[in-house]
Amino acid sequence: MLGELFVHPQIIPFHMTWWLLLPLCAGVAIVYKTIRVHTLRQLPKQATVLIFYMLGGLFALAVGLWAIHEFMP
Repeated sequence: MLGELFVHPQIIPFHMTWWLLLPLCAGVAIVYKTIRVHTLRQLPKQATVLIFYMLGGLFALAVGLWAIHEFMP
């Protein structure tokens, strides 16, 4: 059953792949901040801030690469 997923993978439309950034950033932020915070009470706030930093950085990188691709000869 599980091997069939690798033989016949699901097709995901391009515009839907952007939604995969949210769980990726959330997973990285939670694991990283779990190691770094002093008390677990700070974890939700710190992880949320880090998620927004990562998404903002990825957006800025995407805009910069788009501008280079679009306007550089």
